Amino acid sequence: MDAKGGIELEDAFRFQTYLSKLAHKPLTSLYLDSTGGSIQGAMAVGRIVHEAKIRTFLTGPSAKCNSACTNIFLAGRDRESGQPYRVKGSANGLGFHNFVPVLQDKEYNAKDAANVMARAQNTIYELATFFQEIDADLELLGLGLKQKEIYYLKNEDALRHGIHVLDAKTNELVRYESYRRYFKPD
Repeated sequence: MDAKGGIELEDAFRFQTYLSKLAHKPLTSLYLDSTGGSIQGAMAVGRIVHEAKIRTFLTGPSAKCNSACTNIFLAGRDRESGQPYRVKGSANGLGFHNFVPVLQDKEYNAKDAANVMARAQNTIYELATFFQEIDADLELLGLGLKQKEIYYLKNEDALRHGIHVLDAKTNELVRYESYRRYFKPD
């Protein structure tokens, strides 16, 4: 199945409804193409993907998965083994960035600033907890949080972080397990 476009808070309900109408299959795959959207919505969809053991792919000709979309992508899992199963095309962008708190157009006092900071800290905590739930490397969360601009994950780093890479030139799947045999993760 394909998931394209912005991510909204209600998407988890729509996705669960869609899945409930599908005939049971031995293997389900989700092909992503999104510039992001709601962090909370993406984590909710990601939990469904992880629980249902759906493989995730970022392999379309011009597909990208940025921002909140990465939370869905990283939730991919193999139905048989239960292990992470995420495939990034070598020519596709998997982009992480820092989230920006939503601010109102008003003057902020110390209490307002403290509330904004508390919400930001809570979001980081929720993301870290989510990454642990879906067996995603917390370093990937850190990559986004320390960037001012979007950071696109290099193919060799994807392999190091448990993401398979589909070579766009040879159409060969480079499995992260094979890569890790020869290159010790940092």
